[in-house]
Amino acid sequence: MFSGLAFAQEAMQTITTDGTASVLNGDKAQARDVATQDALRNAVEQVTGAVISSNTIVENAMVVEDNIYSKAKGYIKNYSIVSEGEADGGLSYNVKVKALVRSGAIKEDMADIIRGAGNPKLMVLITESNVGSSAIGGIDAQLGTAENTIIEAMRNKGFDFVDPVTAEKSIRRDKALAALDGDAQAAAFIGERAGAEVIITGKSFAKEATAANDMLGGMKSIQATVSVKAFNTDDGRILVSKVETGRAVHIEEITGGTKAIEQASAKLADYLAEEIVKKFARGGNTVTLNVTGASNYDLYQELVNVLKYEVRGVKSVNDREVTGNTGLVEVETKFNSSQLAQELLYKNFAKFSVKILSRTANRINLRLRAKPAR
Repeated sequence: MFSGLAFAQEAMQTITTDGTASVLNGDKAQARDVATQDALRNAVEQVTGAVISSNTIVENAMVVEDNIYSKAKGYIKNYSIVSEGEADGGLSYNVKVKALVRSGAIKEDMADIIRGAGNPKLMVLITESNVGSSAIGGIDAQLGTAENTIIEAMRNKGFDFVDPVTAEKSIRRDKALAALDGDAQAAAFIGERAGAEVIITGKSFAKEATAANDMLGGMKSIQATVSVKAFNTDDGRILVSKVETGRAVHIEEITGGTKAIEQASAKLADYLAEEIVKKFARGGNTVTLNVTGASNYDLYQELVNVLKYEVRGVKSVNDREVTGNTGLVEVETKFNSSQLAQELLYKNFAKFSVKILSRTANRINLRLRAKPAR
């Protein structure tokens, strides 16, 4: 129901465009199909051009080609042919189409591209031990210096964070402790449950550098170490692993420890901001489709072809297995499984309809139902 409402409210734009194709070996039917696809791509290009400036398109030509234009049919809700016919003495074929383009979907995807595939929503869990104090932060409601410094610095760079106090109310202490010790599955579980796409876990501590104190006239030399790992919560993949140190001199050791931790954490925040976006954008989610109801191979193959050429956000499709009326398809996509499921429900397949039976973070169980022959 909610998917239907979302689709009903999606922004649309009606575009009329022309397409052309050469007639090869007298095959007018193929030329007509190619010309139609050319017209639909032109419609998508018109809407894309309205979303971003021409300079941005030039600067991002390859990524636009890969992510938008190559999936032109995925942005077309429906279309009709206004006129068609041969041209150039039968050497080419022209088609004019009137297309209803999903402009909202293009705007959403272009925003991701311009931002470098989007700054993922983050969560931070870091235990902290300052000089002369017990461990805090991470699994307690009170934030530590390292957490605060990283959150504040990365928020200033445009990142969004889940609310740590609200999130920690739903976190089991044993899983939180495992995550802080580098357990990828525990970290992914916590982050996904809290609504984060990336979770940063780690430890920070500050200690007195006693060897240097004799020369400081009563001042305290403090050294801090902060180590973190950033996990993609969808698949537990480690995006970044980094250790930084900081030093401070202060008459009061806890204050010195705080300053040293802040220094190390600030350096980490700069590194994390750059690397997380880079690694998160480069990576993709692998979603396995468990397909049932494929009463014949043609139905299964149509699903695979539509995934490859018409569904937004799909990077690659691996046809793993077909046995009887069931099959397994691995889809690498920039979407999560929920978004991919919505895209599949949106498509109007020629030979079958799709029913989503169940879904997890990395798997969609679906059933194909053959349409009556016309």
